[in-house]
Amino acid sequence: MQHQVLFLGSDESIYGSAREIHEAYGIKSTILAAANPMTATRNSEIVDIQLVPGINDDPIFITEITKIGQALKAAGKSTILVGSGDKYAALIAKHKTALSEYFVVPYVDYDRMIELNHKETFEPLAAAYGLDMPATKRISAADVTREVVSPWGYPVILKSDNSVEWMDLYFPGHKKIYFINSTAELNEVIKLAYQNGYTSTFTMQDMIPGDDSYERNLTAYIDQNHKVRVISMGHALIEDPGPQGRGNHMAIMPDYNEDIYRQYVGFLESLNITGFANFDLKYDERDHKFKVFEMNVRLGRSNFWASLNGVNWMRYLISDYDGTLGNDDVVFANADQSKWQVWMAISPRLFKKYVRKNPATDLALKLLDEGKYGYTYKYAADWNYQRFMNYWRANRNFAKYYAKYFKP
Repeated sequence: MQHQVLFLGSDESIYGSAREIHEAYGIKSTILAAANPMTATRNSEIVDIQLVPGINDDPIFITEITKIGQALKAAGKSTILVGSGDKYAALIAKHKTALSEYFVVPYVDYDRMIELNHKETFEPLAAAYGLDMPATKRISAADVTREVVSPWGYPVILKSDNSVEWMDLYFPGHKKIYFINSTAELNEVIKLAYQNGYTSTFTMQDMIPGDDSYERNLTAYIDQNHKVRVISMGHALIEDPGPQGRGNHMAIMPDYNEDIYRQYVGFLESLNITGFANFDLKYDERDHKFKVFEMNVRLGRSNFWASLNGVNWMRYLISDYDGTLGNDDVVFANADQSKWQVWMAISPRLFKKYVRKNPATDLALKLLDEGKYGYTYKYAADWNYQRFMNYWRANRNFAKYYAKYFKP
């Protein structure tokens, strides 16, 4: 292992990546956090957490990370920089040129990131390549002065096109995703958002029928030479039901679809990018197509579901820059169903109580009964009393949360 990884953030995504490094190489990872660590990394013995107040925003970010990079370079340490979530990814991409003097930066540049992450610029690229998408309509601040009506009827989905700006806002009624049921509700939300300082656009989207189990997650690693080396598809089973967490997967089972794999490998390689990419898809039974909602050029919060099923993302990343990845063909993950495990963020008891019954969840329940499941957080090599209590409290809170917000 010639390259080490420096992580920014302390959430579940980062813990999953640090766990992958510990499993593959047996070493601790260093994490920089702006505040006290989140539950996922708290009381962990496989990470070294260094608090750097304000590092999650400029100008402190570029000042402090430059100092750290200079020290690492002077010590002869080759370091790959990996951040959690949209905000750290955007900061890294924004300063990619400067940071590349001290770090390996496996991200696209900032303008390209905005083009791929924002729905209004991603959609033409996806359409040109022939990717299927739900019908959409763009909404801007100019629409506050007129009545907006859905052309498809209701319900519809309304989501910010700028997740970094949106998540920095808070006001009564603020949600990650809105499920809109009427014209009156649609216009109320639009006015509320722009009155409270939002400046970017929204996407209004035709709501594809079907529960959480119609959704898929597709994640890939693209190497330095812009070739996809591995791609993995996950079958979402149940989501976070709350207003701020809606859209976050709480249980994922592997899936395998060679046609989708080939199509998205071709799309990714046509973009001439490097690093991680993930897509949210949903199966539309009206025309039997998988439709893409969005693309992110980073790992997702729940990316460890793929590692649980044999894809160690950090091993691919480190091997790429160590020069040991080789020239094998792209790996289409999850071909052997006998090896499938269900990734869980909630307890099996809670999952069984709230999951909607269908053939996919029937298979998941069978895997649970066979003990074929796991968590990002519960790692035998990093299990202690404090982490057990954190886990217990989290599950108690999830139980209250589902009882309050879940709608059958």
